[in-house]
Amino acid sequence: MSPHAAGDAILGLWDGHDAGVAVVVDGVLAFALSEERPTRRKRCSGFPLRALEAARDWASRAGVRLSEVAVAGAFGRAPLRVAERWYAAGDPHRDPLSLAGGVVRTWENLVPVLPGVREVERAVGRRALRARLHVALGEALPLALVAHHTAHAHAARLAGPVDDGTRVLTWDAYGEGLAATWRGPAPDAPVTGALRPSAGVARLYGAVTVLLGFREGDEGKVMGLAARGRPEVARDRFLALFAVDDHGAPQLVAPLSRSRLQACLAGVGRDDVAAGLQAATEVLVTRWLGGLLAREGGEVRLALAGGLFANIRLNQALAGLPGVAGLAVFPHMGDGGLPAGAAAARWWARTGTPVRPAPSMHLGVAFDRARVEDAVQASGLPWRRLPDPAAAVAHRLAAGQVVARFTGRDEFGPRALGNRSILFDAARPALGAAVNQALRRDDFMPFAPAVPAELAPRLWVDPGDTDLTTMTVSVDALPALREACPGAVHLDGTCRPQRVSAAADPGFHGVLDAVHRLSGRPAVINTSFNLHGEPIVHTPEDALATFRAAGFEALVLDDLEVRRPDVA
Repeated sequence: MSPHAAGDAILGLWDGHDAGVAVVVDGVLAFALSEERPTRRKRCSGFPLRALEAARDWASRAGVRLSEVAVAGAFGRAPLRVAERWYAAGDPHRDPLSLAGGVVRTWENLVPVLPGVREVERAVGRRALRARLHVALGEALPLALVAHHTAHAHAARLAGPVDDGTRVLTWDAYGEGLAATWRGPAPDAPVTGALRPSAGVARLYGAVTVLLGFREGDEGKVMGLAARGRPEVARDRFLALFAVDDHGAPQLVAPLSRSRLQACLAGVGRDDVAAGLQAATEVLVTRWLGGLLAREGGEVRLALAGGLFANIRLNQALAGLPGVAGLAVFPHMGDGGLPAGAAAARWWARTGTPVRPAPSMHLGVAFDRARVEDAVQASGLPWRRLPDPAAAVAHRLAAGQVVARFTGRDEFGPRALGNRSILFDAARPALGAAVNQALRRDDFMPFAPAVPAELAPRLWVDPGDTDLTTMTVSVDALPALREACPGAVHLDGTCRPQRVSAAADPGFHGVLDAVHRLSGRPAVINTSFNLHGEPIVHTPEDALATFRAAGFEALVLDDLEVRRPDVA
């Protein structure tokens, strides 16, 4: 019987960019899925119908009742909810410098400060949501709307244990008139520090990402590219776009535009642009946060959410600030994490108790044995059943092969944590180039090492009380890691580790332990199981199709191993 069999569940939903759903049951985040996974549309926008169907199916199987819906986005969303089909097909947020994107941004940030308009706008948005939810659910459930940064703050509290020494920081491009908020640990703690969207730091990063020829959402590529450049070449150009007040709060001195940024970056190479942007971002964020910390006094642990904190180098800089004892980032830090925050916020409002963090981020869909076996047999590829999957994976990795792994439930967030992963030996840097080519992945992007928790202390500089379980923070690699696993260390000497404990993930830890016992390697490279530009695989059929396209040696689905035809 499910542990939630008697549960009363709140459905969290986000129908904007990177849409998805989440379910809180009996005060625990128990299910979460982004719409991109079942639709196969990267970071897709609009009403998350397919993810909602998966949540309903999970709830039915788990014996829980969806009793209420909490939707992130209280104001400024009505036009997009009324015109949902247009929005889903052509989300204007995808180009932060486009005219349509500017109109949407201006409307969303203006409505919250217009009392008469905002109540009418909110009512129109609620009506559109109610109609769509009634069709999707087959019943009319109570509906609550949760402000954008309130949802981010509640998601941040799900990143790990929260106590009196915790401070919650949210930061993204914009959301209902805010770019950043600072507040205490309690779910109802007031905002004691805030930045308006004109702060512009996250929006600048997104705009420059597009100008460098990448797509919206590819800010991580710019961060990876920054290791190749010279930050001093362009850093001051970016800093000159901002005025900073006595409290360290940044403010754009003029609106961002394509022509203005192109003029700013004229004559600077792409690597140096990326390095300068990264350096300026760290300066602007740490300056404001440093002022907040000075006013707090003592040491605090940060709980972070918002798209800006997808930047693992920035997170490392924050962890090293005076007054910061450590930090934790909600693994789905961007808008994709809003449904979890919305559900948590509503649970708090209804019960007066905070939602507890999930034991792991494996919160999506698990596929039954029959479905997996049918998919494997239909593939026409050679396969066998494994008596010891962990040992089989370890032997292939030790032989220099690339192995894809598909098991259990989807990870919630942009990073695969072992259940939808591609694995290879971290001691063979040449394998990285082969994997990049197979996945159509940029060669300057770092790879992340997955490490058994018990081996972690000798591999990187201790970042204090910082959560390293979900690849959200970079750290400085120690010689032991650089020498044993050079493929795990980026050009700048950092790595983005996944610290795996036997208690939290016995299956993946078993693979890593088997690798260590067989080869002595303390780490395995873990990268997402997807081709470039596609979402991480969701179904066994997705896994088999991507495996065939990539041409790797083996794919292990639960206890079934599928091989490339020419591989023994």
